[in-house]
Amino acid sequence: MDYSDTKDIQNFLMFTGNEQNLFREFDLSEEAILPLMLSLKSGGSWSYSTDVLSVMSVKNPTTYFDEERNTGYTFEEIYLFLNPEILTRDGSVYRLEKCGKRGERVLVKRPYRIKVKGERVVLAQVHPELKKIDISEPEHKTILFTGTPAYSVAHEMEHLTTGDIEGEPIWNFEFSKSK
Repeated sequence: MDYSDTKDIQNFLMFTGNEQNLFREFDLSEEAILPLMLSLKSGGSWSYSTDVLSVMSVKNPTTYFDEERNTGYTFEEIYLFLNPEILTRDGSVYRLEKCGKRGERVLVKRPYRIKVKGERVVLAQVHPELKKIDISEPEHKTILFTGTPAYSVAHEMEHLTTGDIEGEPIWNFEFSKSK
């Protein structure tokens, strides 16, 4: 942020004030909403745990592109789960992941589909073309994710349950030359 621009400072303070209102409106502590705010501000999925609370945000992006106009946008749904629980896992995908706690990417096996339930679920729908963030608490507390969001759920739940991401380091791979 350019702190010499008064408009940027005003917008930052307004966003921060709206963030504080969000805590109160949904009766959530700052700790509970922290992963959602990290997903909004920094991107990605996040998790956080204390002795009494586990919270996880999962980002589910969808890109809409108009071929005729040659333009589009990526709509984001960010789910915040309080005390998440995995109900089902299906399929398996081998993939490389990088986590901030490790210096290298590791090979992991993740479910292709995963169903997760939360005691509470808060949904942020981010529409970048309209510059709008709609926040709601859906009635349904169980969400089925496939593909990348499912991998994110498995990754964040691993953080919440074991603390670290287990996998085989990239340097165990072999190089080969293609013809």
